[in-house]
Amino acid sequence: MTGKIFRAVFASCILVAAMTVGLVVLALNNYFVTIEEERIASEADLAAAGVNAAGEGYFDDLNIEGYRLTWINGSGTVLYDSQADAATMENHGDRQEVKEALLSGTGKSDRNSSTLAEETMYYAERCNDGTVVRLAVSRNSVFLLVLRLATPLLWICIAAVAVAYWAGRRASKKIAEPLNHISLEHPMQNQNVEEIRPLLQRIEDQNQQINDQVEKLHQKQKEFITATSSMREGLILINTKYQILSQNPAAERLFHLDVSAEHPLDDCNEQLHQCIEAALAGQQNTAIISEGEKIIRIDVSPITSHGILIGASILAYDISEEYTAEMQRKEFTANVSHELKTPLQSIMGSAELLQNHMVKEEDIPSFLNRINAESKRLLALIDDIIRLSQLDENQKMEKDELDLKDTVKEVFDSLEKNAAKHHVTLHLKTENASVYGNSRLLYEIVYNLMDNAIRYNNDPGSVTVETYQDDHASYLKVSDTGIGIPQEAQERIFERFYRVDKSHSRATGGTGLGLSIVKHAVQISHAAIQVASVPGEGSTFTVVFPSESQR
Repeated sequence: MTGKIFRAVFASCILVAAMTVGLVVLALNNYFVTIEEERIASEADLAAAGVNAAGEGYFDDLNIEGYRLTWINGSGTVLYDSQADAATMENHGDRQEVKEALLSGTGKSDRNSSTLAEETMYYAERCNDGTVVRLAVSRNSVFLLVLRLATPLLWICIAAVAVAYWAGRRASKKIAEPLNHISLEHPMQNQNVEEIRPLLQRIEDQNQQINDQVEKLHQKQKEFITATSSMREGLILINTKYQILSQNPAAERLFHLDVSAEHPLDDCNEQLHQCIEAALAGQQNTAIISEGEKIIRIDVSPITSHGILIGASILAYDISEEYTAEMQRKEFTANVSHELKTPLQSIMGSAELLQNHMVKEEDIPSFLNRINAESKRLLALIDDIIRLSQLDENQKMEKDELDLKDTVKEVFDSLEKNAAKHHVTLHLKTENASVYGNSRLLYEIVYNLMDNAIRYNNDPGSVTVETYQDDHASYLKVSDTGIGIPQEAQERIFERFYRVDKSHSRATGGTGLGLSIVKHAVQISHAAIQVASVPGEGSTFTVVFPSESQR
């Protein structure tokens, strides 16, 4: 800015100096011309007076310096000339100054030389006898005057340039100094320079507008961060260069993308990368991807501003639980269909044979027994399915202070005959163990664990049930001497319809849902279940009911 001011002031000073010199030269030239005109007019008056007094004799022995004197008669013929032979000169009747003198008494004119370096001034005056006396004098033209004054004019120009340079530097510094020291944050503190006060006021107004806009942006940013931080869904905003502009905590947990990296999306899931490419091409798309152990649904949409694509948004949902539940539901539906079909087919087949009298008389009781057994198995399966559905709904249940010892004794009485039938001996080692829970859930936990221990035991075998408590929890432990569970199957035994040995399970009459019911009942009771088993040696299931202070 200082440079521009300096150049403007410097150019202005040079222009003023040049114009001043030019005007001075013109003024001097006009001054000298005026003096010359007055002098030549005086000389012409004297010459005319001489002719009027002496006639032609005036020119005898006449000595004139600096002027050219010409005497012309009324017809334009030259009678005398101080610098040339009058007889050889052409007629001067058509000369402007001569014609004017003949008409009005005096006349004048200026004529330039061919070189433009000199001008000749002519002045004519009419005498009493009708002749005309004309004086001519040569004077310098403006061009020649400038040439003759070249040296002083050069010094004047040098001085003007120096003064202009000094004035330009001083003016530019003086003008720029207050501007350079303006506080843009507090411009009205610089009002000591009157000329820039309107500028300062505009800056102050502009600052206020900017501050208001920044404050609004900060407020919106805080609201955006607050809103996105509390979202369970992951939100990522990217620009057209695949750079992450923003991501909320949920997105960080889902994708673990390094925002500080130059290309953070290069190592992302290939399917996610394809969705981003499609969004940056203007297409909205949805996909379900796997990220580690998570199942994530992503919605990728283009972002436009005034019709111009500026980036894309990625909205991610962790649907692992829903996806797993859906898969389990599908698997459960398929298993239910299969499990229901097996006893139904047996019942329908036996009934059809009996209906068509295709069974011998002595075999009818066995067929009826089979129908009865399969019907009971079907009813037990339906009851377990209904119970599981009820547990899935996680309905609020009444809770009371219960004793595990009492529940175990009740289940013992219910299963004692079934244990004897399978040649399994039941041993109780029960102590008082207080549990705050629902009596039905507690009964189902104990019943299913003891029933499984009887069903999957050896012949003969034994089942030991223990209850006890300490300062932290109450414990239920059911141990058997049965077939055991392989290590790789211990994590899956609580899945619906999962069986380690399917042929043995069906032979014992189990529905395959007992441990699933146990798992749900344990979860609703805020308890935990542990499994320890060695194939061929037996299994131990331990349910830990934390005390109220430990929940």
